[in-house]
Amino acid sequence: MSKGRKTNIILNIILVVCILTAVICGVYLGLYYYKAKIAQNDFQNLKALVDKKEDSTEMVNVVSSDGDENKEKTILKKFEKLYKKNNDLAGWLTIDGTTIDYPVMYTPEDSDYYLHADFERNWSDPGTPFIDTHCDPFENRTDNVLIYGHNMKSGIMFRELLQYEDENFYKKHKNIEFDTIYEIAEYEVVGAFRSQIYPEDDVDHYHYYEFWNANDEEDFDTYIKFAKENTAYDTGITPKYGDELITLSTCASHTENGRFVVVAMKINDKK
Repeated sequence: MSKGRKTNIILNIILVVCILTAVICGVYLGLYYYKAKIAQNDFQNLKALVDKKEDSTEMVNVVSSDGDENKEKTILKKFEKLYKKNNDLAGWLTIDGTTIDYPVMYTPEDSDYYLHADFERNWSDPGTPFIDTHCDPFENRTDNVLIYGHNMKSGIMFRELLQYEDENFYKKHKNIEFDTIYEIAEYEVVGAFRSQIYPEDDVDHYHYYEFWNANDEEDFDTYIKFAKENTAYDTGITPKYGDELITLSTCASHTENGRFVVVAMKINDKK
């Protein structure tokens, strides 16, 4: 076989491999965005079950299953239909003008349950936003409620949180609505910054994801100082000890185990 013919065969093989790789990548991306669209449509369908009177503080009694026991709870009527579908529901998170408009789940016995589960408890790549197991968003509310959500390349879930690095984006989206099943509340952004998850034995860095309840005023102020010092702009908001916070956290690619974080303070509620 001539040298030229061997070269042509090798080039053809390389071409076929490249084409197959492109096809496989195309199929993968197509499925990825298709699944993301389906997930987003499902969330919109869930949103339709929330009572349209969004400012209503009317309460209603519902029965929820807690292990082998059935317990009656009094929750906001706006969440009655959703809660009956899944009593892991903690509330609803909304940032106007973004795609962030989702139910928030709470499973204190299994923090990562909704990492890859949809509202119906089926497998889902995007998962559903959920609260850290160390936090309590209800009666014994912790000083800080950590809410996690995926950073999806398709633009859904918590992807748009990263835009808070831009001060102009912040100015247009200062307020965050986080209504629990018991109360309607609004929060104002305190800071937005990049961080990361460190090894358990790390003592050289501040671990934002381990702040749930302040031991004292100094502990609270340390968290706020960290958030503000690592934000590229001054929001002018400095919470005081006793204020209630939420922290939204998602993955970021600036470093291994990178995270992007938005901290907000409750500014009003209607109980």
